[in-house]
Amino acid sequence: MRRIKRFVRSASTFLTQLGAALVKTIVTSIVLGFIVVAVMQYMGVPVPSAHDLMGGVKRLAEILS
Repeated sequence: MRRIKRFVRSASTFLTQLGAALVKTIVTSIVLGFIVVAVMQYMGVPVPSAHDLMGGVKRLAEILS
């Protein structure tokens, strides 16, 4: 019985740490993306709109499927 509890506790700890790392990664990527886009706009580089980017992602998904 103790082995099962220990396994569940270690698995729970692992999943908690994995979830925290995933959230940190997503937040960091979003913030870095905003910074890069802001710098590009400041430098005068034409940046496509979110709608244009999603259209490109949809076309890429169609090609790959």
